[in-house]
Amino acid sequence: MKPQNGEHTKKRLPFYRVLLPWKGDGKKLILYKTVCLIAVCVFLGCALYLVWDLVVLPAAADTEQQDIKSVYYAESSETPDAGDYSPVSSTPPERDGQGRLIRFLELQKINPSIVGWIKVPGTVIDLPVLQADAKDPEFYLTHDYRDRYSGYGSVFADAHCSVEKGKSRSIVLYGHSLNSGRMFTQLDRYKSLDFYKKNPVFTFDTVDSQSQWKVISVFLTNTLTEQGKPFNYMKTDFQDDSDFLNFVYQMRIRSLYNTGVGFNKDDSIVLLSTCSYEFKDFREVVVARKVRDGESSEADVSRASYNGKTVYPDCWYTKNGGKKPVWPDTYEEAVKKNLLSWGEGI
Repeated sequence: MKPQNGEHTKKRLPFYRVLLPWKGDGKKLILYKTVCLIAVCVFLGCALYLVWDLVVLPAAADTEQQDIKSVYYAESSETPDAGDYSPVSSTPPERDGQGRLIRFLELQKINPSIVGWIKVPGTVIDLPVLQADAKDPEFYLTHDYRDRYSGYGSVFADAHCSVEKGKSRSIVLYGHSLNSGRMFTQLDRYKSLDFYKKNPVFTFDTVDSQSQWKVISVFLTNTLTEQGKPFNYMKTDFQDDSDFLNFVYQMRIRSLYNTGVGFNKDDSIVLLSTCSYEFKDFREVVVARKVRDGESSEADVSRASYNGKTVYPDCWYTKNGGKKPVWPDTYEEAVKKNLLSWGEGI
């Protein structure tokens, strides 16, 4: 039917005319469309970022980790499942002419800065350990094992210590705590005594040493001076045996629980450090000592219990109340007063 006089057929506008500001639109309509366009762009940008951050990057990181694990475990009878506890084999590991473990040779072809491997049962921690030089000690805070930029970073050793057997009494390893649960995030589980009892020993191998480590302390500490005087747990050099024993003493009186694992001046330790969120810039530190030659790699957890005299940073008491427990100033005094279940002499 043809339109009558005065009647017009109403044309449907193209979709872009509805969405985009157009000639002939009123000022209010132009403003409305502009605001809507900005909102749509922001939404799409956020959605793309979330997909990239929560899907693409984690998937890429997981693929990279699986690749390096397949190299590390290629010649081993161990399982790459971090949830299983795998004690050190009674069979001596293969070494090259320089005393290096054969399994690390392929890793160091990928990156000579790979100096170790850490595996913590009950967690996803089954990772290479990197170490940068003192000129850029935090390089691996933001780079992966192929030296490419990564928001996940890597687990890395303090540049001021040596992971070579017998060279450093204390080795410090750092790793991010992330919403994704990767890297050192699941060290948070060690805040639970029950978790410790199920997982009291972990593996930290280096290029020249295959070793198990018994957890002796799990503590929280501050890094900001306004929260109290920070405890320097990153110390790696010691004047003498007394200095070393007092360093360990300070970490054990700060521990959330008593493990009952003995300690003496001939032991060596490794510290696993990551962020904790009770206060701004807090740290959680898991401390373990190396299993001694001829000692069982199993830990007796029957005596483990929460520490009734845990020493926290000052900010803890400001927020939660209570008073800081009083301990002797030195390890030697505490031993003489028979206050330590773990001290094995002065």
